[in-house]
Amino acid sequence: MKLLIVIALALALGAAVIWAADFEPGFVLLQYGSWSLETSLVVFSIAFILLLVAAYLSLRSLVLVKQSPRKLSAWKETQRHKRANRALTRGLITLEEGRWAEAERVLIRHAGNSETPLLHYLAAARAAQKQQAPERRDNYLRLAHETTEGADIAVGVVQAELQISAGQNEQALATLRHLREMAPKHPYVLQLLQSLYQDMDQWQEVQAVLPDLRKRHVLESDEAQALDQEAAVGQMESALLRQDWRKLSQIWEQSPARVRQTESMLKPYISGLIEQGEGEQAITLIEQFMRKNWSDALVYEYGRLTQGDLLKRLALAEKWLKQHQHNPWLLLTLGRLAKASDLWTKAEEYLRASIQYGARGETYQALAEVQTAQSKPDAAAETYKTGLDLMLSHAENRVG
Repeated sequence: MKLLIVIALALALGAAVIWAADFEPGFVLLQYGSWSLETSLVVFSIAFILLLVAAYLSLRSLVLVKQSPRKLSAWKETQRHKRANRALTRGLITLEEGRWAEAERVLIRHAGNSETPLLHYLAAARAAQKQQAPERRDNYLRLAHETTEGADIAVGVVQAELQISAGQNEQALATLRHLREMAPKHPYVLQLLQSLYQDMDQWQEVQAVLPDLRKRHVLESDEAQALDQEAAVGQMESALLRQDWRKLSQIWEQSPARVRQTESMLKPYISGLIEQGEGEQAITLIEQFMRKNWSDALVYEYGRLTQGDLLKRLALAEKWLKQHQHNPWLLLTLGRLAKASDLWTKAEEYLRASIQYGARGETYQALAEVQTAQSKPDAAAETYKTGLDLMLSHAENRVG
């Protein structure tokens, strides 16, 4: 349609020119020295227009010839970028498919021609990590850092993630600490630091980073509270292992009352009190906790303590039995308290019930001691043997 319109316009223009030449041809005289040219106005106009078109085309061709090397170079560069982009897509797909060596080869081959070499090198570093090649991994990370300005945090985060994945916790910790110096408010760096501190049981450092985690809204309020409590428990367990009673007491005193009334917090503190010979304080704390809560672990510790009014403690523990009739830990504690009170028949009854609902080697041992006190040596010997066989069986299962 457009071609027809152009042809029609050309024919109309030609007809107009012919008509003009026939109606009034005009006269043009050009003279230069002895040289002269006579022609009609119409012919002169057409020749002048053709001359202008020829001059334009000549200049245009000259410009194109001069620009050809630069345009050819730009075209080649564009083609290289396209190939690099296709290689990046292919490399990422191959990486996700688990073909690590092929992915690494594809990504590195075209990294130098890519507009985003950072992505090539970071993906190649992950591929090298999967092949357990830390030297190549670190080299790709270095190239990623060198080829892309302003990517220090991104490269550092990937490096820390890969180091953690490889079990290089000390190196990852150094990397994350350096990143935190560069970007103290970066939320993901803080999150990685917190997670790594937890894995390394560096609970004091966890508590040190908690205020920033709250401020940057990395953790919700309830998550931050739970982590704060976990960090306090971790520090207490560490102090218990070192028998650092001053530190244990300090953490306990500094913790909020609601935290001190949790099982996870009470367990290490009560263990520390028992080791220090502070059994009566441990008994008081367990009884306070058991008024509103329940804990098999604390009930077990309650039965190991022989301080205080044993009959009164036995009566209190028997009240707990109303809601926990088949609990082997409570029954073991009742048996021990009755045994410590020389109530042999009651002790034997509770210990046998404990074995019925959850046999343990130490329960058989306590029962054998009761039978010995009742002058039943044969029964005691058989009970000792059964308990020993049970403990050996459990030991073999753990080894297996």
